[in-house]
Amino acid sequence: MRKLIFFFGFIVLFSCKSSKNVDVNSISSDVSKGKYIGNVSHQFKDNGCKTVIIIKRENQDKPLILIPINDFPLGFDKDKLKISFDYLPLKVKNPEGCNMGIPIEIRNIAIEK
Repeated sequence: MRKLIFFFGFIVLFSCKSSKNVDVNSISSDVSKGKYIGNVSHQFKDNGCKTVIIIKRENQDKPLILIPINDFPLGFDKDKLKISFDYLPLKVKNPEGCNMGIPIEIRNIAIEK
């Protein structure tokens, strides 16, 4: 019985040990630009949309209107500011009164020059 307990203790001791070494210095801290470029707008504020992002698409007359559900980081919520970003479309209802556009979660946001 003692040999069995010792054997299980030995296995648990060595199975919990992590064998993966991570070199912290090799991780890149470069901030990459987002894939999409658009303009921040408050033109639908009267309809119930706080802030939207308008992307002008090639070969199409209507622009793509995106409604960020999460709040903008400080300094990015300015009318007519050109930004680059990535986004994830969400399957949630549009905010009340805001019937145009697609609800999104915005990521990797940066000011475009």
